[in-house]
Amino acid sequence: MDLPRPSVVLPEGATECHSHVYDPDQFPFLDPELGEAPHPLQTYRRVLMEGLGFSRAVVVQPGAYGADNRCTLDAVARLGLGRARAVVTTAPDVTIDALRDLHRQGARGLRLTTRATQPGRLSLDDAPRLAPLCAELGWHLALQIRDGLVLPDLVDTLAALPCPVVIDHLGRVPPGPGRLATATHPAFQALLRAVDGGNVWVKVSGLYYSSAFPWPYPDVEQRVRALIEERPDRLLYGQNWPHPRRNPKPDDAKELELFFDFVPDATVRQAILVDNPSRLYFTD
Repeated sequence: MDLPRPSVVLPEGATECHSHVYDPDQFPFLDPELGEAPHPLQTYRRVLMEGLGFSRAVVVQPGAYGADNRCTLDAVARLGLGRARAVVTTAPDVTIDALRDLHRQGARGLRLTTRATQPGRLSLDDAPRLAPLCAELGWHLALQIRDGLVLPDLVDTLAALPCPVVIDHLGRVPPGPGRLATATHPAFQALLRAVDGGNVWVKVSGLYYSSAFPWPYPDVEQRVRALIEERPDRLLYGQNWPHPRRNPKPDDAKELELFFDFVPDATVRQAILVDNPSRLYFTD
């Protein structure tokens, strides 16, 4: 595999906050329908660290593995706790002792969705029980929203939780009105209100989910800039490698270069790439 060669240089300590490892030869999928072609740790390391230049990584549990976190935690162990953390998935009745064991292995967040699609998967309905456990450990809840149109109904719920909530992929608010993914979209305005409340973070990742256009997603830039204006201290960056179920796959070098285009201020880039993830993932 050719390494991506971006024309930009990441700052020291830059953290990639949303990508996955798929290694079905060593760790069989629990849900093959959500699986990807093998993208094992050695490829993850070559693309994201050797190629793009990230110093640290947050490995996010993919849906194909359900609550079997072995692949994700194996990747973190092999990268080393000094440079890697995990976002994991568990059964809804997980205990604090089980979470403490995951903490020792580098986990710092629980991944859930707005609506569980399979029995035993975590959903937002589980948040009232799980959020106090996360707060006790200094973790966050990582929320994958399948349809960003539900965001106006979630603002008060998210604000009431006692731990941080990290929303993936700009909230996956669809383009609109018309074909423009404008920051004036009512659901995106709800995301801005949630971020302004203080306990909600947003990943600048998966920009293609919000765009009506192919790369360079010209209709999404306004949303990224609106989030920066609102709370640059609550933003994280992720490649979403290996871009699950995207065909063709985006060019990772161009995705990173686009982030630099959308965020031209070096101080803000330093916050998003280094300072913010350091506070959320690497304080202990």
